[in-house]
Amino acid sequence: MTQGMKRTRTLAGTIWKFGLSLLSLAIAAYLLIAGALWWTQDSMIFARAAGRMSGRDLPPTGERIWYRAPDGRQIEAWYFRGAGRSAERPGPLLVCFHGNADYIENWSWMAETCQKEGLNVLLPEFRGYGRSEGEPSERAIVADSAAIVELALQRPEVDRTKLVLLGRSLGGGVACGVALLVKPAALILECTFTSLASMADGYHVPRWLVRHPFRNDEALARIMCPVMLVHGTHDRIIPFAHAQSLGKVRPDAVLVTLDCDHNDLPGKDEAKYRAAFIEFLKTRGLWPAS
Repeated sequence: MTQGMKRTRTLAGTIWKFGLSLLSLAIAAYLLIAGALWWTQDSMIFARAAGRMSGRDLPPTGERIWYRAPDGRQIEAWYFRGAGRSAERPGPLLVCFHGNADYIENWSWMAETCQKEGLNVLLPEFRGYGRSEGEPSERAIVADSAAIVELALQRPEVDRTKLVLLGRSLGGGVACGVALLVKPAALILECTFTSLASMADGYHVPRWLVRHPFRNDEALARIMCPVMLVHGTHDRIIPFAHAQSLGKVRPDAVLVTLDCDHNDLPGKDEAKYRAAFIEFLKTRGLWPAS
C-alpha cells in the first residue's frame, strides 16, 4: 500500500470518527431537549403562574361548590342560579371552562350577566388552580369537570336536556373532553386549537412528547350536538387556521369570526359575538324564555 493510500484511509477514518462524534452530540442534545420538554411542559400547558386573579370574591348571587375527587382532592366550582329558575321553571345550564392562565374569579362577570338572562351558570375550576387541590392534567381536569357538571345537572332548577358547554382556548379542550362523557345540547369553542399535539408542530416539537394532547379534532368527530366556533382573525397564539381546520371536521358548525387577537376576544366585536351567541342558543331552544 502506498503512502498516499495510507494517508487517504487515515483521513477518511478521521472524518468518519468526527462525523460519528457530531451525530452522537446531536442525538445527546436532542434527547436533552426532549427530556427537558417532557418534564417542563406541564408548566407551559397549565400556565397558572402566568395568570392573575381578578381578586373578586364570590358574588352574593353565586354559590361555592366543593367536589371531592376519588383521589381525595377538593375541587372548587362557582354556581349561579338563573333568575326566575326553580323546580317549576327549570332552565338551561351554561358551563364555562377558562383558559390555561385564567381563574373562575375572572369569569364571574359573565356568569352574573347570563344569570340575569335566566341561564343557570357553572364555573368549574381546574385542579391545581386557585384554591383547588392537586396537580393539573388533561385526564384529571376532564374527569373532575364532568363529575361537577353531573352534580349541577341534578339540581331541580336545571333542565338537564339543555346543557351548554363553552370553552375558551385550553378550556375548549376541556369542554370537548367533558362532552364525550356528559352529552351536551350545544358546544361553543372560543379560540380553540385542533389539538395540543398539532400546536407542537409549530414549535418543532415531536407530537409524541405531548403528554396532554387534547385532541379536539378527534372529539368533535364524535360529539353529536350543534357546535359554534368563535375565533379572532388576528389570533397570534392559536392561529385562525385552527378554527378552519375544526370547521372541516364539523362542516355543520357555525363559525363566528371576530376582529381581534387571542387574549382580547371578542375585542371591538363584542356586540357581534353577543348577537351570534344568543341567536345560536335561541334557534336551538336553549335560550331562556322571557
